[in-house]
Amino acid sequence: MLDFPLSLALYNFLPVALTGVALWFVTRYVADQDPADERPALLGGFLIVAGGLSKATWKLIAAATGTDLVWLATALFPLMALGFALLAVALWGAVWRQFGRHAPARRWRVAALLVLVAFAAAALRQWVFELPRGWFLPLLILVSLGNLAASALLIAAALARRRWGTALLFAVNLLMIFALQPIAMMNPKTLAMHWLEQSLTVLGTACFALAAYQQWRLHRPSPPPHLTQH
Repeated sequence: MLDFPLSLALYNFLPVALTGVALWFVTRYVADQDPADERPALLGGFLIVAGGLSKATWKLIAAATGTDLVWLATALFPLMALGFALLAVALWGAVWRQFGRHAPARRWRVAALLVLVAFAAAALRQWVFELPRGWFLPLLILVSLGNLAASALLIAAALARRRWGTALLFAVNLLMIFALQPIAMMNPKTLAMHWLEQSLTVLGTACFALAAYQQWRLHRPSPPPHLTQH
C-alpha cells in the first residue's frame, strides 16, 4: 500500500467539503422546483458525501497510523453509485419542472433497474468470476453515468436561462471528472499521480460548488411583495 503523507490525506477532505456545499445548493434548487424530489436529492447528496468521506478517512488513518482499512476505501464507489443515481433522477424532475414539463414517473423504475444491473454485475465479477477488483468497473460506469446525467441536466438548466458562466463552471467540473477516469483506473499509482488526482478534483468541485450556488440563487422563489417593501 502506498504510504500517504499526512498533507495529502488532509488535502482529500477539501473536495469532499466543496462537494457537500455544492450538493446542498443543488438540493435547494431541486426543492424549489419540485418539492416531491427533495428527499431523494438529499439522500443522494448524503450518500455521495459519505462516499467521499469514507475514502478521505481511509487515507487519513493510513497516513496517521499505517492501518489499511480496505472497507473504507472500497465504500467510495458503492455509495457514490447509488447517490448519483438518486441525484440524477431527482434533478430530472426538477429541471423538467423548470421547463414547465412533468418528468415521467417511470424514471425511478429505470434508475432502480440500472442500479440493480450495475450491482449485480459487480457481484458476479467479484465473487463468481473472481476477477481482481471485479466490482470496480460496473460501479465506475454507474457513477459516471449518474454524474454525466446530473451535470447535463444542470448545464441545460443554466443554458435555458442564458447563464453561460454557470453552464461553463458545470462543464469544467464534468471535464475534470472525465480527466480523472484514466487516473482512477491506474493501479498502482505514484504519489505524484495522487496529488494530481486530488488537485483536479479540487478544481472540479470548486467550480461545481460555485455553479450550484449561482443556479440556486437564480431559481430561488421571490419573496412576497409585502416583504420587499419598506
